[in-house]
Amino acid sequence: MADLIDREKAIRLIKTECNPFGKPTIDFESGKKVIEFLEKMPSAQPEPLTDKEQRIFLAAMGREEKVCKDVDEKWPTEPYEDSLVKTCREIERKVKKALWTN
Repeated sequence: MADLIDREKAIRLIKTECNPFGKPTIDFESGKKVIEFLEKMPSAQPEPLTDKEQRIFLAAMGREEKVCKDVDEKWPTEPYEDSLVKTCREIERKVKKALWTN
């Protein structure tokens, strides 16, 4: 998700480049088709989780973290490896950052 564009700015740019009153750099029909395509595309922004979905996710991650803790205790990792519990916490942090409502 590092290379998102602003749909409205893209449409304005295409309209500017197709300007019939200046020297257009894009022909009008091509620009019109690109604009129609952009308007039909779904948003690239992540959809926030509902309260119920957040609670289910946190409960599932809590159960998963307990399993990972048991595995980490039974089979210790090498010093250069991340524990499964740490990996669970990183997953939870990333999901919260991407999908929680502010």
